Amino acid sequence: TSDPRAKSSGINAEYGDWWEEGIVLVHCGASDCAYTRSLRRAMSEIENYLGSHMDEVVVVRMKDHPEESRSYIRDNLARELSRFITGSGKVKLSRTDNPVLGEAIERNERLIVTVNGGFNPRRPIHSLRQVESYKMEGGTDACFSVNEMVHRLTSDPRAKYDYYPLQVDWYHAFGLCLWDLAGLCDGTELHKLIEINKEVVKVTRRPINLVMIDYAGRGNVKLADVVAQINRYNVNIFT
Repeated sequence: TSDPRAKSSGINAEYGDWWEEGIVLVHCGASDCAYTRSLRRAMSEIENYLGSHMDEVVVVRMKDHPEESRSYIRDNLARELSRFITGSGKVKLSRTDNPVLGEAIERNERLIVTVNGGFNPRRPIHSLRQVESYKMEGGTDACFSVNEMVHRLTSDPRAKYDYYPLQVDWYHAFGLCLWDLAGLCDGTELHKLIEINKEVVKVTRRPINLVMIDYAGRGNVKLADVVAQINRYNVNIFT
């Protein structure tokens, strides 16, 4: 979530030098928001990471901003991302929102920025488009089934269009403390993602593009290893 806030004495007293004016990143509940960092600071961290990992691509999606922030974000986003647009930074913004990864790496356009909310942004800042499995629901004793996730993705009429990335949201929103929620969908449960991808490929002739996980893991199975298996499968199927 992105939200501009004027610098105030209360915020500055709590966060000190960590607070910066401009667009900031927050995570909001029903009544309060937790400040994480400014967009400027976050983009510097991402730039440093991509500068030392030349084969990596990062997708930044800004969404669910408060309505009163719309005009500020619209008027200031391009300015705060200017060095990635002009090419003066270590990496450039991708000209397309769903590039072929090898081509993005070759051009050093390894940073993809999308934003929702009807901004109609101009390239290389893109409108957020996605098909995701998320539903506002909680869990207390079990993770999701393969069939459940496959149905959520493939029943969306937009799933047939390859310019809508397919995203599996692999977390419950509430029901237990985060540590216990992590235990529901972690460990060997992550292997279900491999089967979800296979079934989605059968139905849509498209692989899943993104996996969203919202908490630190508890199990011995690493999400990165599962995603690597998915990628190898998809390369064998589509090449």
